[in-house]
Amino acid sequence: MTLWLALDIGTTGTKAALMEANGQVLRSAYRDYPTQTAEGGVVEQDVRDWWQAAADAARELNPTDAEAIVITGQMQNVILLDASGEPVRPVILYSDSRAHAEAAALQAAVEPETLRQLTGNDQEAGSLIAKLRWLMAHEPQTLERAAHLLVGAADAIAFRLTGKATSDTTTASTTGLMDISTRAWLSADDLARCGIASAGRLFANLRSGGSQISAVLPQPAAAWQVRPGIPVYLAPGDAGAATLGAGSGVPGYPYAYIGTSGWVAFTADHRALPESGVFTLAHPQPERFICVAPLLTAAGNFDWAKGLFGADSHAAMIDAALAQPPARLLYLPYLNGERSPFSDPFARGAFIGLEPRHTQPDLVRAVLEGVAFAYRHALDSLLNTPIAHLVLTGGGTRSAGWCQMIADITGVEVSIAPDAANVGLRGAVLAARVADGAAPNFALADSAQQTAVIQPDSARHAHYDRQYRHFRAAYPALKSLFADMAADQTGA
Repeated sequence: MTLWLALDIGTTGTKAALMEANGQVLRSAYRDYPTQTAEGGVVEQDVRDWWQAAADAARELNPTDAEAIVITGQMQNVILLDASGEPVRPVILYSDSRAHAEAAALQAAVEPETLRQLTGNDQEAGSLIAKLRWLMAHEPQTLERAAHLLVGAADAIAFRLTGKATSDTTTASTTGLMDISTRAWLSADDLARCGIASAGRLFANLRSGGSQISAVLPQPAAAWQVRPGIPVYLAPGDAGAATLGAGSGVPGYPYAYIGTSGWVAFTADHRALPESGVFTLAHPQPERFICVAPLLTAAGNFDWAKGLFGADSHAAMIDAALAQPPARLLYLPYLNGERSPFSDPFARGAFIGLEPRHTQPDLVRAVLEGVAFAYRHALDSLLNTPIAHLVLTGGGTRSAGWCQMIADITGVEVSIAPDAANVGLRGAVLAARVADGAAPNFALADSAQQTAVIQPDSARHAHYDRQYRHFRAAYPALKSLFADMAADQTGA
């Protein structure tokens, strides 16, 4: 049985684990890294921080017995490397929204419906088309110096391990640069219509998620303390890997991923309708799709609240908030804008209904409820028929009380996936095994899907139904104000 070294290069840090082929984690490690933000929607990281975190986490596991490496990670990034593999600028993250003017110019130049048919999704400020247009306008010398454009954090780590520039089709489908039907990069003519003709020379080799791309080279093998020459697999990007690891790699099993960012998703045999606010990603299986409603900031709201209030730990802060009765205070969790069910780079967080009696735990409870309302909103957009069950995954599931709140707010029974914090790693290994022919399909074994069920409380659900109506009304009421404030910030 193959022993896997699996890595997830996430938004706030890198997780590494030694895993058996059945997804059982033997040892795990984690390293975080900073994010740089600035006014105007700038969100950046350093690819060298990713590498250092991955190497440190891998070494902690003493991975000399690992027989293969598989990598997943955050998607929809602009990672520009020179011919020697060194970064020519910081990474522009998926949540960076600075290119809103370029997105508007793109929509004026190319009929939005044409882009939807081609790419499967609307192309807004988060699109790599808009971000590349921004670079052409503001940093043309950066693009001139670049030899490679990688679009996912896993791509960058795999490149340094193997010397091969490769991207997976799931990650590529988040960028706007891939034809969702052919699962190939946009043609030269299409790139020219989008105003980024010169970018085509930078594109990496494109493979289905889970593919073996090469073997680890001696120098990075020494840095990670693995044997040189073991195979390296590029898994689907994080949403794809989590979909597989949550047991949703086949149709009929919706789930919610709760990390710094988050999403609600399921596997389908058809594309989503872009006007629903739902995105279509390429499934590793060519004829299938992953329909996903992504939230730019999910449990990242908890990180913000913890820092704001100086809480000793997330658990203590959340427990104190859950001890309060359900709130009438509302919180909008759009700290970095939002992608789904609506796309608005100018949306921001807000408390609504503050009174002198409100305490710190009241505010934190409103944050917890606001994030759960956002998941309900995403779920309503994703599925047009009621569901009976929702699987929860990701590190945000550590609080059983907050998982109960999600059940109460959605009115749906929920369960927490086994080893919920490692579903992405489990899905990455499954994708590699399917690609190798060691697993027959993308379904998890029944034993891996057994979870405890949390039933919604009907009385609390009735209260939350009323609050949810207010939540749904709040953003439309503030939308123009958010835009005006953003214009004032930029001097427009």
